[in-house]
Amino acid sequence: MSEAKGPIEAILFDMDGTLLDTEALSDKALLMAFGESLPQRVFEQPPMSNHRIPWELKKQLLGLRGTEWAPITIDYAKEHWGVSDDEDGNSDMPPPPAM
Repeated sequence: MSEAKGPIEAILFDMDGTLLDTEALSDKALLMAFGESLPQRVFEQPPMSNHRIPWELKKQLLGLRGTEWAPITIDYAKEHWGVSDDEDGNSDMPPPPAM
């Protein structure tokens, strides 16, 4: 490891994926959170076949906190992916994480 040559004058934060493509990991994690409630057919259609969420959903989530985008994602999954609640109001989706 080289020795520092002077004080740090700047720090670069990569907030938009320019240096590291964390977006693909984020998409995959979001899809994995649905677990087995997400039908296999969903993963057979692009962009889902690459574990990427559709732009139609992603553009609604950009810039939101998890507590804001989670309900949007669940509603999208119900409408477009067939994830549903049963007649007793029990969901086939995994429970949300404790906050």
